[in-house]
Amino acid sequence: MTRLFLITKFKKKVILKFTVKKLIKKFDIIMIQLSVFLEDKPGVLAKLIRLLMDNTIFIRALTVAKTSEYGLLLILVDKPEQCITLLDENDYLLSTTDVIAIKLNDNPNALYQIPKTLGDNEMNIDYCYSTLVKDDSMLIVRVEDDIIEEAVKILQKNGFKITV
Repeated sequence: MTRLFLITKFKKKVILKFTVKKLIKKFDIIMIQLSVFLEDKPGVLAKLIRLLMDNTIFIRALTVAKTSEYGLLLILVDKPEQCITLLDENDYLLSTTDVIAIKLNDNPNALYQIPKTLGDNEMNIDYCYSTLVKDDSMLIVRVEDDIIEEAVKILQKNGFKITV
């Protein structure tokens, strides 16, 4: 599920704030990914990371993409609710999305087996990225909200370990 907490237009001074509500996970095994929109300027990413460090929020996974107008930071953190509040208080534009973190267990075939398993069950992956979470190799997978619970069950049934 994607949730938008703050809408900002970087080039205009228009800011609409939404109240940050307590996040409720449907399952304890679904992780909350934060998508943070950043101005495409030197030092902006470092400033955000420093803000998290200063508030003892540990980044468990991170990937950055760039568009013509802004940077998009996708992060998993150890304290998502605290991070959302902190970023909102500092006027960052962000949204949250439910994702699945799948242990790879040093299995060289897992990067093939995971999308094959979901594809064999008619489930499309919206996007994915790999990372280290708690010293383990992981594949972070995003599927549509209406099939995320079923995707977790199918992956577990096929021997994949889901983690948070």
